[in-house]
Amino acid sequence: MSISVEKAVTYRIPISVTEILKFSNGYVFPVCPRCRITLEREYQSYCDRCGQCLDWNDFENAKVVELK
Repeated sequence: MSISVEKAVTYRIPISVTEILKFSNGYVFPVCPRCRITLEREYQSYCDRCGQCLDWNDFENAKVVELK
C-alpha cells in the first residue's frame, strides 16, 4: 500500500480529540478523530492505530457517547 507524501503530512497536523465512548460496563475510551477507533490511553501523542497526531487541549469538553 502506497501513501502520498501530501497525505502523510496531514497525519502530523494535530486534530482535537472531541469524542469519548462510554460502554455499558462503565469503561470509557477517547476516540481518534481520524480513524474513529477507541484509543488505549488518554493524552497519548499519536493514535496507535492510524498514526494521527492528537490534540488534547479541548478534551474536557469532549462529547460522551453512551453505548448500550
